[in-house]
Amino acid sequence: MADLEEDATDGQQADYLAAELSGDHGAWNIAIVEYHCPKCNRWIQVQQEVLPDYKELILGWHQKATEEDDYFSRFVFEYLAFIAHVKNNLFFEETSDRNVIQSLKRDPIRQGRYAQRVRSDKHLLGVVQHLVGELKESPLRNSSLDLDNPEIDRWWNSSGLRPNADETSPKGLIRSVDDWENLVEFWYSVRNNLFHGGKNPNVKRDCFLVEHAYETLKVFMDVELRDFVK
Repeated sequence: MADLEEDATDGQQADYLAAELSGDHGAWNIAIVEYHCPKCNRWIQVQQEVLPDYKELILGWHQKATEEDDYFSRFVFEYLAFIAHVKNNLFFEETSDRNVIQSLKRDPIRQGRYAQRVRSDKHLLGVVQHLVGELKESPLRNSSLDLDNPEIDRWWNSSGLRPNADETSPKGLIRSVDDWENLVEFWYSVRNNLFHGGKNPNVKRDCFLVEHAYETLKVFMDVELRDFVK
């Protein structure tokens, strides 16, 4: 398994750790290298060190998540499948995890699919309603930068390329069962906290958040991979 560079981004650190946890060290070397010609303003993308069964790897992580006994492990594998899928199959032109997440927030097709699923699935509707209520009582804070002094991230209520500085609505929560952009932010925030030591399996609220992150993310991936394998 290749070494992690000292200046690796948060996303690269999280993916590296997840690859170690999964035991599938070859997954770490998958990457897309992008070249830009300033003169003609063209972009050329080369996928480097691609595993022959990369699609199977995503599907394998998704399946592995269902086989784990605890929600922390389930979420790790589900997030691996999720980030590999959205970075390499949906928004491969983006160069950072954050830009990928913002692009997903702005995707009207996937937003519509998920809203329809929430409305038609009583179990999922209950899960999201429970999550909305919990975060309303206690908004989610970002502990990935400072475990002792977690703060609410500025990216809530924002789907643009930069946080909306004029946004004054409460942050760190999901406003309704139809609040797609903040549900996506919730997945990313739980991932950040989990991979950087901000989630403890012995803390009841942390268990609740990770469980609900997995339950809601799994539904998204179920739909995505159903179409992916056709």
